[in-house]
Amino acid sequence: MVILDWHSEYSYLLDRYKLVDPYSNPLQLFTGDPNDISVISSVMELTPPQEYLLEKILRKVNLDKLRSLDLFLDYIENYSEESNWMKETKLALHRKLSLLIRGKYYLLFKLQDPELYQTIITKISEDKPSIIDLGKILDINVRKLYAGFFLKRIVDTFISAKMPLVIIVEEAQNYLSKTQAIKPICDMLREVRKFNIGLIIISQSISQLVEDVAVNTNTKIIHSLKSKQDLEIVEKALYLDYDVLTSLPYIEPGEAIYSTPTIKKPVLIKIE
Repeated sequence: MVILDWHSEYSYLLDRYKLVDPYSNPLQLFTGDPNDISVISSVMELTPPQEYLLEKILRKVNLDKLRSLDLFLDYIENYSEESNWMKETKLALHRKLSLLIRGKYYLLFKLQDPELYQTIITKISEDKPSIIDLGKILDINVRKLYAGFFLKRIVDTFISAKMPLVIIVEEAQNYLSKTQAIKPICDMLREVRKFNIGLIIISQSISQLVEDVAVNTNTKIIHSLKSKQDLEIVEKALYLDYDVLTSLPYIEPGEAIYSTPTIKKPVLIKIE
């Protein structure tokens, strides 16, 4: 089990765990997978021209020769301008990506290191939950980027190794919000179940999340909801009886509506 711990709180909740420090476990930024660019574009809010330029540069550059993010950024800055629009686009792309080398953030990513990709399984404990301590990364966008890449790398690696895995995604609105969803993670909701990968999505408000979360999750545990938008989505997703739906704003802490394919209709439960 892997826990993406957004606020560094799970180490206080669990008795047994393996704590993974992101700064001691850098991730390979580019593997040749087109979805790598999709993750960066989603998190860093690249415009279509900036995304196109990044893809164009990656096709031309020899990452083995550059070796570091600093040199890659220098390459972007000095990239020849083939048209008038490219200068402004190039500088904006450079400015956004330069966030990754500020302060200690350069320790989080390697430009290219296949060994990181191959040995990621060794960082995950087999007999207790592994907590990825994301709260140590202060900048929200850098935290999102590390978490998005870690989730993608760990899922790809475990699928390739044909090993089962459960991933808890805390504060899921940071990855799956309606306004800034990370597309490869949305795709996981639809695809990973058949590979024995389980995703547990946790959020305070379902109305903030993309529709895929309500549609492509089987078991749902819903605590008290006050928002009209949240209640409308839950009603459509679960076809709740009117009495159950109207009770949702008033149920006590520890109580929840439980829905899963193995029971005919959602029920009220109490969690001890």
